[in-house]
Amino acid sequence: MIEKKRIVRGTTPKGIFKYPNLIKPDYGTKEFPKKNGEYNVRLILEGKAAQELIAALQPEMEKAIAEAEEKFAQLPVATRKRLKGVSPNPYYTEVFDKETEEPTGQYEFRFKTAASGVNKKGERWERTVPIFDAKGKPVKNLKEIWSGTVGKVAYSVSPYFVAGSGAAGITLYLEAVQIIELNAGGGRSASEFGFSEEDGFDSSEESRVFEDESTDDDSYNEDDENESVSHDDNNGDF
Repeated sequence: MIEKKRIVRGTTPKGIFKYPNLIKPDYGTKEFPKKNGEYNVRLILEGKAAQELIAALQPEMEKAIAEAEEKFAQLPVATRKRLKGVSPNPYYTEVFDKETEEPTGQYEFRFKTAASGVNKKGERWERTVPIFDAKGKPVKNLKEIWSGTVGKVAYSVSPYFVAGSGAAGITLYLEAVQIIELNAGGGRSASEFGFSEEDGFDSSEESRVFEDESTDDDSYNEDDENESVSHDDNNGDF
């Protein structure tokens, strides 16, 4: 009898997106390519929000390590002697201040999902990441999402064990995102400039942050200026 794989799903508290690749797939680098492309995002949480997510994920981490210990015990003696035991991989990273090297109180969680692949029938598939606005409405044709965007991540959790190295832990798979405050230009937010909400112009009724069908050869190309900004690090593995 084939054991049914356990799937656990959840939604994170509101946090800050870092290096989001949510619209276009991330294909990695020359040294660390991602052949099928990958959608990914790092979520920065602190305080109560961080502890809330850790509390939700820790039981799954403990189950994953317990399962890994069982699988490790079934490995050949020579392999067990060489590896010496299961090596848990953390599912979050504590953030430290670059200058003082002191803890900032923030924690970084990484979520990812393949952008394409081939199923058991040999058929190729592709996916996009569902994106919702603060009201819960699907967002279509969004042009870009920058670091600093505030939102939530819908995720699923899957345990893993690598027999060759003894590494074990949980992978946080990206299912969808909800954007609470969009940063679509890499600059400071309205509140950081001292602006508050007023009656009047509503960008949701316009297309300024969305793809425009018209083109202008003399228009300013923001991509040229920002092409040096990297939205990836090495292989992005957990």
